[in-house]
Amino acid sequence: MPIVDSKTGKIKKDYSVEELIEKAKEMRAYNMVALTAAGSGHTGGTLSIMDIAAALYLKHIKHDPANPEWADRDRVIWSVGHKAPAIYVALGMAGYFPVSEVVKLRKLWSGFEGHPNRFKTPGIELSSGSLGQGLGVAVGCALNARLEKKNYYTYCILGDGELDEGSVWEAIMSAAHYKLDNLIAIVDRNQLQIDGPTEEVMRLENLVEKWQSFGWQVLEMDGHNLKEILNTLNKALQIKGQPIVIIAHTTKGKEVSFAENVVGYHGICPKDGLTGAESLEKALQDIKAPGFNQEKVNKLLKIACDYQEEVNQKVEQAMPKFSREYWWNSQDIMKVKMIPTRNGFGDAIEELGESPNVVVFGADITSSIKMDQFYAHHPERKKRFFELGIAEQNMTLVAAGFAKEGKTAFIGSYGVFVTGRNWDQIRTTLCYNNFKVKIANAHGGLSVGPDGATHQALEEISNMYYLPNMHIIVPSDSLETEKGTKVVAKIPGPAVIRYAREATPVISKEETPYQFGYANVIRFREEKENFVDAFETKLSTDYQTEGEDIAIIACGPMVAEAMRAAYILKKEFNLETRVINIHTVKPIDKEVIRKATQEIGVILTAEEHQKGGFGNIVAGVVATSKKYNTPFLFDMIGVNDEFGLSGAPWELLKVFGLTAEHIAKRAKELFDQKKL
Repeated sequence: MPIVDSKTGKIKKDYSVEELIEKAKEMRAYNMVALTAAGSGHTGGTLSIMDIAAALYLKHIKHDPANPEWADRDRVIWSVGHKAPAIYVALGMAGYFPVSEVVKLRKLWSGFEGHPNRFKTPGIELSSGSLGQGLGVAVGCALNARLEKKNYYTYCILGDGELDEGSVWEAIMSAAHYKLDNLIAIVDRNQLQIDGPTEEVMRLENLVEKWQSFGWQVLEMDGHNLKEILNTLNKALQIKGQPIVIIAHTTKGKEVSFAENVVGYHGICPKDGLTGAESLEKALQDIKAPGFNQEKVNKLLKIACDYQEEVNQKVEQAMPKFSREYWWNSQDIMKVKMIPTRNGFGDAIEELGESPNVVVFGADITSSIKMDQFYAHHPERKKRFFELGIAEQNMTLVAAGFAKEGKTAFIGSYGVFVTGRNWDQIRTTLCYNNFKVKIANAHGGLSVGPDGATHQALEEISNMYYLPNMHIIVPSDSLETEKGTKVVAKIPGPAVIRYAREATPVISKEETPYQFGYANVIRFREEKENFVDAFETKLSTDYQTEGEDIAIIACGPMVAEAMRAAYILKKEFNLETRVINIHTVKPIDKEVIRKATQEIGVILTAEEHQKGGFGNIVAGVVATSKKYNTPFLFDMIGVNDEFGLSGAPWELLKVFGLTAEHIAKRAKELFDQKKL
């Protein structure tokens, strides 16, 4: 059914197959401009699904862009949320909003987040991005239609790599059990996922027979032939008594020569930017979209640029101001190196791989989290690397089996997935059995930036802390990540290593003390050419009070911000700050916290996490201490009980109030309260 007026039932817009072909080209062009303007995003999968998106939203489904909540509309659930740019251009083309707006992709507050947010963008049925969950939601929608005697259909878009997740197969089984013939799943079978071809990462074939064995009617189609797509979708509507899956054979990166069937273009925009062999210019030449001349492209890019400038101004206006600029590397002195914290994990896992008792597991983002350094320069180690695909629960349990047999096993993924989806497996199998499985909790906090809320880990410190036998380190920079990873590899039992994705300040040195279970105390001394040289760091057991005015207790990348806050407090207000780096969150250094409480009496915690995940742990130590008798003031800096946003990592730190400027402002307020 073409796009209709939900009030009158009249057709608003219909397209012929020939017109759809041209619209699909135009959609691809908007998609590539948006990805280029964003500087990140998923090229391969958005291009492979684009013809299907055009067929669904411009020709097939029953919907009304003027009435997105129309009760009788067909539902389209995008389980594969990283294809969000394709959804946005399809919705824009259908008339939910001006399609030119999609060039604000992944920019702060635009609504066009890295993964779809149903509260921000009209036409989105489900906020998604954590793979393997959409089909279950679609089952619920289809059951609801039956319960309410509605005649709408529910469609669910799935990636083929997503089929690694066991939750998909649970949903497949339940849909067949209820004979949901108003449910149509569409698998984008482009044969590639992040770590390589699906059949090498985790074999899926024979996919037709698998779906059939679960009780589904299986249809196959060329996912780039618009006539065949429409015929197959219409054929699906005639099937009764069982759910339908359409396996769409597609080409990842379709119509863009440098991206077609290239694994590396799963999650990046044109690497040459606007011009070059692998650029927006080349992509648009390949696509040959009608009307996409240089003038139009320039206008679209200007929309993105102007919007970003507005964002920049709003972000900076909200920042606390001081007598001069203290932002990273904004001065001729106090310079700092920026190195991705994840590099430290990669260096550590490469060295740890020298032991034949270390085994490592991939979860389809092996390179991104630097797990691949285990074997990159040591091909003989491949036999101790096990790719299990997008299957966190199974990965945890298989690793436990190795640990049971005496191996040290490393598993890893985005922190939100590797400590969330499999929490019960971690609790019961790893912790209860005290198995030596080490969890690479990668891309912690807001560091994944434009990917948005579904990929930003802001809850896992508290999720992991209260598990018996668990150990947790939250290192502050790449060097500390390397040191900490090597240490926890050797301790008995399970452990979590929480590290960031993006480049963060290097605030320690090789000679900086590091002892598992004991914090470091950091003091600003004087301005130096290099930031790290302006501070003195001692092991907590070696530190004697200097009568400081304020204590800032931090973990992870917030240690660098706490140090910069100490610098600001000294220069602006002549206040002395004791910065305490709690790199080992469990077991936590209780004595260093107790001393700060008794000796200073003003404590501020700082975490790149939901406020209280770390702060409440520190507060618990303070409250249960029997050795202090000094009145004290206590507060926390963190994310205020909300989900993250799409935006540049540093933008997000500013917007969520996690920078040194915010820390210094609140610390000064606490100090002033103490004097009253």
